[in-house]
Amino acid sequence: MNDFGQCPTEGAIGLLTLLIRSGRFAESRLDDDLAAAGLTFMKWRTLDVLVKAESPVSLGALADLLHCVRSNVTQLVDKLEAELVVRRIADPDDRRGTLVQLTETGCAAHATGRKALESATREVFAPFGEEDRSALRRLLVLLNGK
Repeated sequence: MNDFGQCPTEGAIGLLTLLIRSGRFAESRLDDDLAAAGLTFMKWRTLDVLVKAESPVSLGALADLLHCVRSNVTQLVDKLEAELVVRRIADPDDRRGTLVQLTETGCAAHATGRKALESATREVFAPFGEEDRSALRRLLVLLNGK
């Protein structure tokens, strides 16, 4: 792994370095906390998208919602299907299409994962006051163009 201690922390490159390091830290921390539920953050995000969709989702739509390429989502769904947390079903509106549906096991894994994420995020953001969290959110939204 890279030694970020050797990377610049000032200027635009430094900001990007800190942003990348922060993202990696957050994802690693969340993955650690989700491991007890048999999930990674990306697996949990997939389940979360399916929970919020409230109905089966095509692989293409799932890729769009996760901001991933379809081949990555196909591999992810393969893993989740092997773990019995999702299942593929035929698309009733397109006989060539396949939809992804959450199973009862998947719903339970999502709920367990959500509790782990809530605990982890409380700990990660404990040093921040409400004003700091709001400012960080505003800046990240601005950076992401949304």
